[in-house]
Amino acid sequence: MKPQNSKNSTQISSQTQESEDANESLENLPASLEQLNITKEKNIPFSHEQLQDIIAELERDIVGGHWLKGTYHYANTDLKMMPALIEQANHKYQGLNLKLVTTSHDLCLSIKEAIENGIPSSRLIVNTTDRGVHSVVLDHRTIEGKTSLIVFEPATLESEAALLLAVRLQLTIQRELPECYFSKVEMDIQRSASECSIISLALAKKLHTEADKLTRMHKDNISGVLCQQNTTLPHDKVDPYLPPSFYKHTQGTRRLKEYIKSNPAAENEKVNKKGETLRERFEKNLVESEGKAVSVSLHRKRVTEYKSILKL
Repeated sequence: MKPQNSKNSTQISSQTQESEDANESLENLPASLEQLNITKEKNIPFSHEQLQDIIAELERDIVGGHWLKGTYHYANTDLKMMPALIEQANHKYQGLNLKLVTTSHDLCLSIKEAIENGIPSSRLIVNTTDRGVHSVVLDHRTIEGKTSLIVFEPATLESEAALLLAVRLQLTIQRELPECYFSKVEMDIQRSASECSIISLALAKKLHTEADKLTRMHKDNISGVLCQQNTTLPHDKVDPYLPPSFYKHTQGTRRLKEYIKSNPAAENEKVNKKGETLRERFEKNLVESEGKAVSVSLHRKRVTEYKSILKL
């Protein structure tokens, strides 16, 4: 739909004061990757020894149950590592066309450049740190001369940081890219506080490797049937559009059951090279914490991603 996104018009109005100048929507963030202290060589912000120590700490946290401590320490480290992780992902997946953007200017510039250069699809991890670190992934697709932009929120818009980012994205794209068709969808698969960047990276890769299965979603966005104007597509409406691989890192038992219930065929579909189904993979990563069963898949994914950088 053109344009659209946000929970409802009332919420957008409530954020008007804070989002008055969408040009500065993300300008409190570092204006360039240099300001993130990223080293020039391979974009790795830590020495080999430092990264080894970070990985060892992450592994100890998983074993000791400290991974659910609710700190933004993980998220801050992820943000510093993201340029290197994205560089590696682009090298591995030809046509991924993934970038990290932290300002509204870079957001619009990246989309405009992709369109002008005839790039049919690209992905952006959009990060904001002014109300707490938060990231989402934007999938761009140009179909028959029309550009669809869909933002995937891994959690929900219930937090202030997520809602404000959604509003800012809508206002910025509505003003700077009025010819684009924009929608925002909630996946509600993230439960922990610090994994938005890592899950956004994982989703970005799936948006590329499963691109053919996302075509219907983008066409529905362009035609205006994906969701109504000034609304966000809720997770139960998102589920029918997405294949099981998008839910590999779902953290909550209830949410996984909801997806499988709405997609019965996903029950037995293999989602990795080990031949595991969603449920089998989930149960393998399940731990008990504070009386709840939660998957540590994302935390293990972070370790795997960091270890891959050591091999560069």
